[in-house]
Amino acid sequence: MTQKLTGLKIRAYRKERGLTQADLAQRVGISAPYLNLIEGNRRPVGDALLKRICAELDVGIAQLDGGAERRLVQALEELAADPRIGDARGRPANAEELVGRHPDWSDFILRLFRAYEDQRQAVLALADRLNRDPFLGENVHQMLTSAASLSSAAEILAGGNLSEEERRRFDAIVQADGARLSKTARALLGFFDNTEMRIRSATPSEHVDSFILQENNHFPALEALAESFPGSFPHGGFEDAAPLREGFSESGHAVAAPETRRFALMKQTAHRIGREAVAEIVSGHLALPSEESRDLARAALHSYLAGAMLMPYERFLEAAERHRYDINALCRQFGVSYEQAAHRLVTLRRPGAEGVPFAFMRSDVSGHVTKRLPLPGLALPRYTTACPLWVIYGAFQTPEITVRLYGELPSGDQFLFFARAVDKTPPRVGYPRKLLSVMMACPASEAGRVVYGDGLDRGSAVVPIGTVCRLCPREECVYRQEEPLIAGSDISDKRRMATDI
Repeated sequence: MTQKLTGLKIRAYRKERGLTQADLAQRVGISAPYLNLIEGNRRPVGDALLKRICAELDVGIAQLDGGAERRLVQALEELAADPRIGDARGRPANAEELVGRHPDWSDFILRLFRAYEDQRQAVLALADRLNRDPFLGENVHQMLTSAASLSSAAEILAGGNLSEEERRRFDAIVQADGARLSKTARALLGFFDNTEMRIRSATPSEHVDSFILQENNHFPALEALAESFPGSFPHGGFEDAAPLREGFSESGHAVAAPETRRFALMKQTAHRIGREAVAEIVSGHLALPSEESRDLARAALHSYLAGAMLMPYERFLEAAERHRYDINALCRQFGVSYEQAAHRLVTLRRPGAEGVPFAFMRSDVSGHVTKRLPLPGLALPRYTTACPLWVIYGAFQTPEITVRLYGELPSGDQFLFFARAVDKTPPRVGYPRKLLSVMMACPASEAGRVVYGDGLDRGSAVVPIGTVCRLCPREECVYRQEEPLIAGSDISDKRRMATDI
């Protein structure tokens, strides 16, 4: 996919600058026929040649390596897999060519889909409220009760033969029921006139996801700021650190876990010392088109800085390598939560000092994905739930216990997956536990560096998994919930029978 996008973009930029293939080929030291093969996606382009081409076209490598376009292709393919839109006869072909030749139109298609999602979510929310909302049910019941009482009282008053005391009593009933009916009607009118009822899809959050992915979830300016912070705390013991406590009130942090309280206090510090650096990163970034998305990005970067101050890069990377990426050990050493340590692992992207590359995904028990940071070759779902075989869902069956497996995608790429369901809030009487599952994944080739691969037999225990059912060609899978869009054929009777049992 990368090569296809790169070749198409070289052609587009060359034409935009008014160069012929012969002109550009001569400048970069290759033949015109070879450049034609590169632009036609029939020959690869090496790193050295790509740098020369970038220099002649006056573009950055990031503009030609296809990173942003790969995300567009992934989003378009997932959109095509949506059963409300996709065609069971087969998915549209040449998504890479569409993105390579017309990235603006590709982005427009996605924005159009998001607008459709806005309207769909609004309709669903309104329908749900009309059908199930207890406010509506209670108020309609009150209106019917008041109307019935008014009708009965009016009939009695109209019938006459009442004493003065009885008439006063029924007059009072009519007045009280009339007042209740009026109050209920005003409440319903306010409900339907509420201009804040519009439900929107999480487009600003998606913009922030794109922003973080474009920056490879690594922000050198914030890392440098964290390293210069005077309160770098050994062993996570900054309960005794005066620089951190200074100027902060603890009354607003009624949290159960000490690590949550520490992170909240550190985030306040990050907001104070990192405001200018964060604003410079966010300001004018093309992936953040709205003020709402920029607000969310600023909040995400303040959390990033807080994590970097709690877990300084070099010390955290050294500890991660020494403990073989054992998140429990990292939690103990740095005094942080499981999710905080897991998220910090994903940021170890400093050139020349990278950690194991990890994908990160977080989901609630309904399957709603609340955070996603994919890897090349491992697309994480955006609009739908993932394959039910992923450990992110199995972890809910055994909270606080790590679930792990080797998984092989239909492409043949293998990854080590491990996940844990963690409590996000203190328990409350009468409420279920608020669990979020945090899943990490790394290429299987890196599993020897990670403790979670120990004891798993990659040779015989690899589980065939997909991304989402609509994009997975494994028609025999007994966990399948939807017809495959890729294969375009019927699911076998065997699979149907197993699913129906």
